[in-house]
This record gives sequence, C-alpha cells and structure tokens, in this order.
Amino acid sequence: MAKMLFTNARLVLAGFDTLQDGLDVLVEDGLIRAVSATPLLRPEDAIVIDAGRRTLMPGLIDAHAHIMGLSLTPKNIAYPDAELAMASVNYLRNCLMDGFTTIREAGGADHGTARLLSEGIAIGPRLFYSGKALTQTGGGADFRTPDEHLDPCGHVGPFSTMSIIADGVDEIRRAAREELRKGAAQIKLFASGGVVFPAEGHATRYEFSEAELRAAVEEATARSTYVMAHVYTDEGVRRCLAAGVRSIEHANFVSEETVAMIGAAGAFLVPTFISLVQRVESADEHGLAPAIVANLQHTIARGRQVYGWARKHGVPIGLGTDLWGPEAQRSQLREFEMRRDLDTPAAILHSATVTNAELLMHKSRLGTLAEGAYADLLVVDGDPLSDIGVLLDPQRNLKLIMKDGVVYKNELSA
Repeated sequence: MAKMLFTNARLVLAGFDTLQDGLDVLVEDGLIRAVSATPLLRPEDAIVIDAGRRTLMPGLIDAHAHIMGLSLTPKNIAYPDAELAMASVNYLRNCLMDGFTTIREAGGADHGTARLLSEGIAIGPRLFYSGKALTQTGGGADFRTPDEHLDPCGHVGPFSTMSIIADGVDEIRRAAREELRKGAAQIKLFASGGVVFPAEGHATRYEFSEAELRAAVEEATARSTYVMAHVYTDEGVRRCLAAGVRSIEHANFVSEETVAMIGAAGAFLVPTFISLVQRVESADEHGLAPAIVANLQHTIARGRQVYGWARKHGVPIGLGTDLWGPEAQRSQLREFEMRRDLDTPAAILHSATVTNAELLMHKSRLGTLAEGAYADLLVVDGDPLSDIGVLLDPQRNLKLIMKDGVVYKNELSA
C-alpha cells in the first residue's frame, strides 16, 4: 500500500472550531502515521498530495443507515434476493462517494454484505452491521399482516429483511447471541412502535419488558459491544436507560426530563430527520394518507424540540439518516441541511465524526485526524466548519476520498 504525504492543507482537528493550518499528514499501511506541525521529510516511495489549501478532514460516519431495501417500507418481500443484494451494493458505493467512509447499519445487513466489502467485490464504507433487529410479536418491526402466521416449525416467514421476532428473556438471549455469532457489531432492537401511523407514535408506547431489554444488553456486553434501540416515547426510553441501552435512536416524543436522563446515563441520542422529511416529500408517490403525513410533520417538529433539549443538557448527539432505498439514499447528505438551524456547523460535523466514532466504540480510531487513526480522509473545497453546506455537493466539492489508506476518488495533482 502506497505511502501518502498530504501537504498545504487546512485540517479539521478535534477540539477546534476553526481549520488548522501548517500541518503535514502522513498515511501508511491504512493508518495515519503522523500529524506534524513541522514539515515532514518525504519518505521513500511516498506520493505527495498538495491539497492546495483545501480542507483535509476525517471521513463522515452515518450512525443509522439501512442498506438492504428498495423502498421506504422495510418489508421488501416482493424483491428477489439478488435484487436486494444489488441495491445494497449500489447503496454502499454511493455512501462512500458522498464522503461517508463508515456507516453503522441499523437492521438488515449481515456477514454476507461485510464479506463483499472485505473481499473487494463491492466498494463502500467501513461497515458496522447489526444483522437482524430484534422485535417482539406485534412490535415495531413485526411487519406481518393479520393473515400471516408462523410456519409448522414455529418460524416466522420471510416477512422482513431487517428483523426477527423474539419474546421473553430466553428468546431475546438466543436471538441476540445468534446475531452476535454471525458477526453483528452491535445489537439493534425495537423498544417502541414507529411513526408512519395516524396516531402519535404507534399503538405501543413501549416494547419489551425491562428484563428482556436487560437480557439483550447483557449479551451484547459479554461480547464487548452494546445495544441500539429504535424508540420514540418517554416510557420506552426510560426502560432502555434502566436496562443499560447505550444508543437511543429517534426519541422524537420524549420530554425534557427524559432527555436529561439520557445524558445522565451516559447514553447517546441519534436523531434522524432526513428520513422523515424524505417521506413527507415523497408522500404522493408512495400513497401516504394525509393523516400519516401530518403525523410525520408533527414528528419532525417534536424532534427539533428534543434536539434543543439535548444540546441544553449536554447529551452526546450522533448523526444518522435512517433512509431506505437507492432513491432515498441520494438524500443522505441532506441530514446536515436538516440541522443547519439547530446547531453550529462545527457541532454538526463533530456529530458526524468524533461523536459517532465514540458511539461506535472506536474513539481515536475513527472520525479524527490523529496518529494511529484509520486513514479515512476527505479533501474538500470550502470550509465545513463555517459552512456545512459545502458537503452537500460532493461532485463539485469533494476532491479526494480515502478509506483505509486506499484512494477511491482523486481530483488533485500528486
């Protein structure tokens, strides 16, 4: 693997709200070997990249992605496996070319997808996959119709690419162990219903008992990992926190008191705005009823309020998108746009790099330009610390993409 020395760049460094000048960055064997305030001697056989005073920054991290799917609904039963596989490969490539060098997949992807990436058959971000998400009978990811039943062996049919039904502590343990056995980087579960319904939230305000949630957390902890929970309500979030869930996804309908509890518990909040906005924008195309659209708009408004409370109480805020399907994926970078009037550009970028890296339990390895970190780098025209909008046009502004020391796009002269 070629050595690369980046010079004449302005760096996005952790702990700074402005670009830092006058540093060289050396990449070797997939890692950042040096970040130096004094000029580095060019190592033998190294390629020198003159960034032309453009921004050198860590690759972006999407902490809530869904790559297995062809539509806004996660059911996807009408599509052949081959078509789903092709969709996931395209999704992964598009993520990388948009500057996302890491994604945490939130239900559906598995070891097969990871193998395609590791063997170079597909190109895409570093993948932290969850495998099948855990849901209870009648839960937020039980997508069966009333006519669908268990087969004679007691197994659920192929109703979902993303989830598995488990009820009771023993079934939760078995299901979590099975996903971890298959290489899941974390466990995903549904702790409340969803929001594409006429009522606020779903018919369920919470799902899984605290004992069931705790069983999933125990199994994840035994493998030195954690649980992420789809959850929208006060009751659901508080049960998750009591059980030790690390990552709270969405949480649009919680109170300020519950937001403060997230911070006090040392948990993370991952809001996902663009998926809701994209559903509203495509409502006519997908035949969503006016009542559902109104609920989505209400959910967005409440989520904005929750975001403000999270900032007030110092809750670590991650960045996720929760988009389904290749058409929706084109909106991935718009999550930055959704947060423009909620936070500073530096804080938004911090969410997509440093905070997400810590959430993924890869602090100092991902989301940073530091010695020993993975060489996941972007060179960007413009200053995203003062204008996050420069990231929204990767075709024009994204000049170099590197993941693991491998260059996937380079419009700079060596």
